[in-house]
Amino acid sequence: MVYLETFSVAFRNICNQKLRSYLTLFGIVIGIAAIVSLIGIVQGLQGFITGELQALGMNSIFVEPGSEMGMTTAIGRTLEENDLDIIRRIPGVKDATGLWETSVTMKYKDQEAEVLLIGMEPDKAFMLEDMGYIDIIEGREFKSTDKYVIGLYSDFAEETFDSPIQIRESVEINGKKFRVIAISKPNSFASSFGMSNMVLVTKGAVKELFEAEEPVELIATIEDGADIKAVQEEIDKELEKAHGTKDFYTMTSENLLAGADAILGLVGLVVFVIAGISLIVGGIGIMNTMLMAVMERTREIGIMKAIGASSNLVLFLFLIEAGLIGLVGGAIGIIIGSGIGALASFAASLAGFPFNALPSLELIAGALIFSLVIGMVSGWIPARRAANMDPVEALRFE
Repeated sequence: MVYLETFSVAFRNICNQKLRSYLTLFGIVIGIAAIVSLIGIVQGLQGFITGELQALGMNSIFVEPGSEMGMTTAIGRTLEENDLDIIRRIPGVKDATGLWETSVTMKYKDQEAEVLLIGMEPDKAFMLEDMGYIDIIEGREFKSTDKYVIGLYSDFAEETFDSPIQIRESVEINGKKFRVIAISKPNSFASSFGMSNMVLVTKGAVKELFEAEEPVELIATIEDGADIKAVQEEIDKELEKAHGTKDFYTMTSENLLAGADAILGLVGLVVFVIAGISLIVGGIGIMNTMLMAVMERTREIGIMKAIGASSNLVLFLFLIEAGLIGLVGGAIGIIIGSGIGALASFAASLAGFPFNALPSLELIAGALIFSLVIGMVSGWIPARRAANMDPVEALRFE
């Protein structure tokens, strides 16, 4: 009962110092709001990227030109179409396909737009469908006999030009007419990396119009039960033997996921450190407030101890006051941070790559506990000073 009454007394003391308490809260509120909102956004991005990579298939291997240090397809094409035959012969490989890519200008009626032209093998389009690259909602699939046909993502078809592009209409690329045969759902993963302007055509069209004889990316899918790491190592070995040098690198969805997690984890750490500075400032504010409270209430402390209050009870009272300031600041910060996360989620949905940036229950609970601990740690020195006061000297204090 004594300790329950202590909570009540601590709460009333905070309410009696409204302005000082409100000013003290700001540092905690800002720090917790920053942690909750930014870590919520990072966790939302992690969930989004994980889902998109899993949709690509955790049994896929990607072969890229250059090195992992960052040589891009714009710098050089080091892969060959013959590499597909090598990959298909490797035990454990279910199938393989290539992508022929180039940047071009596409004309529709009297308007133009820059697009990323993706040439694919028409008879392997099912692989891209299985991986989530294509999800046709209107039109038909590519056929092996197709050449000057094109598939568009619905967001590109509807938003790029003044009037939406419809099925069976024609667009012009490099002076050649392409008939629209398929409209696919938007590829949110591509959109999130600024590649919402991708359009799909056949490899024959790309090779003929742009002299792009070799693919810029190879994709292999692995048979069920096969060891993907062993297959990846075998692909590395066989292609290096065929090329005479390792002018390529391979990745799996698991590799991509690990890399994304590492980057976002680092971002989360930086966010936590920056927000931690605000919490330190808030903690100093709580300590200052509690020191002032101890000074102003010296006679009150003397009276409490004179009528039998123990040093531990006085210590507990001031620690509870400091902890409540931290806890209230944390609660307000969580509300503000959740609001920022909701706005970020809404903005991401409008941008075409929806993810949930609202804080998880674990993050909310952790933030509350953390703010409580910050308050109590900051109030420890003032609380000890109050607990160690001599009641006679305290009663004499003016």
